[in-house]
Amino acid sequence: MKLIPVMDLLAGQVVHARRGERDNYRPIQSTLCPSAAPLAILQALIERFACDTIYIADLDAIRFQQPQYALIERMRTQFPVVDFWLDAGIGNAQNFYAFAKRNLATPVIGSESLRETDWLNTLDKNAWILSLDFKQREFLGLASLLEDDALWPQRILAMNLAQVGSELGPDFSLLENLRRPDCLIYAAGGVRDNADLLELQRCGFAGALVATALHNGKIVPPNTHSSGQELSA
Repeated sequence: MKLIPVMDLLAGQVVHARRGERDNYRPIQSTLCPSAAPLAILQALIERFACDTIYIADLDAIRFQQPQYALIERMRTQFPVVDFWLDAGIGNAQNFYAFAKRNLATPVIGSESLRETDWLNTLDKNAWILSLDFKQREFLGLASLLEDDALWPQRILAMNLAQVGSELGPDFSLLENLRRPDCLIYAAGGVRDNADLLELQRCGFAGALVATALHNGKIVPPNTHSSGQELSA
């Protein structure tokens, strides 16, 4: 069970994502760090949770503005052993290959950004990650992508934006609907505490993307977890 901290970047700061209402996102207020500066938050997350993977949503790029590549390059340079998963609003094959040339991070393709699907089956299934984006029960993306799981890579993010930052718990119904025998499914949105992580582990999911519960102190690092069960960072 892999715990993957989330960093939502907007205009050069880490913001607190809530329910996908991006116009209302504000700089993060964290128990881990007094700053919302990305490098400071990243340092705090690594020190606290010993994580080797970080998911980044470049909200500027997702909102069709200038991508924050220079900032992300500084993060990658300062922490070269971290595997960054980056959603930068990739919408088509041209976007993907331009992104891949930068060698910044493992590309995450979000269904809400994707405008074409026929090229996906040409990609190495281990080389990218698909975020299947929902807002409550509404799928955000092309129906063909949801219907044809032959297009999916090995790693799938089950993203319910309505539960991001909500502390309502993981969307287990969505997770079960997306479960496939040849895919690793990661929960994204609503994780509240270690109990939720343990339940996701018990159900056989690969991991969870988490932000709010890390910054408010409700998730305890793996080496201090009281149950004695391992939760890999």
